[in-house]
Amino acid sequence: MVKCVKVTFPLTQPYNLGETLFSGQAFRWSLENPSDLKVNYQGIIYGRRVSLIQEQQTIIAKITFEGTDPISESDLRDLVGSYLRIDDDLESFYARSAADEYLQSSIDQYKGLHLLRQEPWECLVTFICSANNNIPRIRLLVDRISKACGKAITDSQGTYYSFPPPGEIAMLGESGLRELGLGFRAKYVNHAAQAISRGEINLENLRESEYEETYQSLISLYGVGDKVANCVMLFSLDQDNSFPVDVWIRRVLREKYVPNGEAVPEAQLRIWAQNKFGIDSGYVNQYLFQRRRLERKT
Repeated sequence: MVKCVKVTFPLTQPYNLGETLFSGQAFRWSLENPSDLKVNYQGIIYGRRVSLIQEQQTIIAKITFEGTDPISESDLRDLVGSYLRIDDDLESFYARSAADEYLQSSIDQYKGLHLLRQEPWECLVTFICSANNNIPRIRLLVDRISKACGKAITDSQGTYYSFPPPGEIAMLGESGLRELGLGFRAKYVNHAAQAISRGEINLENLRESEYEETYQSLISLYGVGDKVANCVMLFSLDQDNSFPVDVWIRRVLREKYVPNGEAVPEAQLRIWAQNKFGIDSGYVNQYLFQRRRLERKT
């Protein structure tokens, strides 16, 4: 028997659900259009398919499940509230950023954009797959990995697949991952799966570590560099002073922030930005990234 659980989150902070879910942080969300014409976002959080709807200052989360795999309202509230970082104090961040005109204009465009708190293992694999890639292709690779060795789960909408744990991906091996289309990324995902399934790194425990310890743990994995490590730290490990530097962020820093004549080597841009933006580095990064990557489409 299929059951449904629904919880409601009254919002006390600005929240733009669409901008948040489709801001390049997570890649398993899609838009659905139910009969009532409300915008319905569907995605998978820690192996559960969740539907989300925003009605002005309220977010409604709904989940269906078979009787053998129950979830309580309390557990659903904890799951979604944590993932969406509902309670992040954006108003204080906005106030601290008031003197930065360029950042304020980015905030005005994308007000309510939040960071997400994803499952660290899925986030790590996702951003390894992001190397020299685009968002549709990343989505495709994540879906293929899930279907290849994730758990098949059936709810009222049919069958979907949870993201597989490290041990299952390790069993695919590099060759199996290449067959899924990962290309050169296959060796990096395979190495990470092997290392983590052997217990060399406990990703969940890194949430309790300081920035440098977390960073060093992640870059110890073959193929994980500065950008991927900072993405994983920012989008899943509560390291809000992380600052991923990709092509869009690099251009914004060079054009809008690094003073003319100041020689900041490419390898030092991330540290330079963290020193400038401090505790707000992660949120600054996400607003600047969202603005710059979308500007090129207009």
